[in-house]
Amino acid sequence: MNSTKLHPTFPVHHLTRPVTRPVRATSAALLTAEAALLTLQRQRHEAFVSTLAHELRQPLSALLNAVEILRFDQATVASGRAVEIIQRQARHMSRLIEDLLEAGRSARGTTVLQRQLVDVRQLIAETVSDVTAAVSARGHAFEVSSAAEPLWVDADPVRLRQVLSNLIDNAIKFTEPGGRIGLAASRSGRDAVVVVSDTGRGFEPRELTHIFDLFSQVRPGEGCGLGIGLSVAHEIVTMHKGRIEARSDGPSRGSEFVITLPTIDSVDSRLLGAADLVA
Repeated sequence: MNSTKLHPTFPVHHLTRPVTRPVRATSAALLTAEAALLTLQRQRHEAFVSTLAHELRQPLSALLNAVEILRFDQATVASGRAVEIIQRQARHMSRLIEDLLEAGRSARGTTVLQRQLVDVRQLIAETVSDVTAAVSARGHAFEVSSAAEPLWVDADPVRLRQVLSNLIDNAIKFTEPGGRIGLAASRSGRDAVVVVSDTGRGFEPRELTHIFDLFSQVRPGEGCGLGIGLSVAHEIVTMHKGRIEARSDGPSRGSEFVITLPTIDSVDSRLLGAADLVA
């Protein structure tokens, strides 16, 4: 009887050996990666809660101290300054809360834009009015420039003001007293370009990868905020079919955040009068 023989250079045990080592190694690697991810998420959550408590406590403390001054000393220079503190800190708290709400809406996919015809120059003027007191309080020079002609965009003005306020708040936070903060609007082809710049801390090129991630912090533990503002800004600009880009030449060399939005080429002549009023 003839029987089939295996080639002598191919041992039988190669056919029968169970292929388990690569599978086990892969499974172990996946489990290790998952455990590391869970740990990172937990650490971010804990850091977020801790930072949130700190960020809300600080303006609240200032508000309470200002109220105490008002109670015992009214119609004086001190009371006038106290009122300014209350207004500035209340606005800061309002932006923090709105950013938290916006982050939640973004995560659930429920953000709705209330679009209308908007001149970017008007957004610049309104933002300057909102943030000038906070910029001055830190002793910064505030340089503002805008285009000579209207920059019409189809946008939600409240959301875009939120973006600009977040970027300027970020510049205030990371720029040492006496620095410079810039806000400029111009046209580039068919786009409106808004640049928020500062002479502050700047950042490393490698930090650009995660700078717009939710709860991401360039320098954790340095009172850098909640890590929400830039993420919210990125989400809102993207919803407007625009782009936002972060730039820096490195640590202590300042930074720029460049927003690009598509403009509307033609505007109904009935609206031009309104444009002149807001110019």
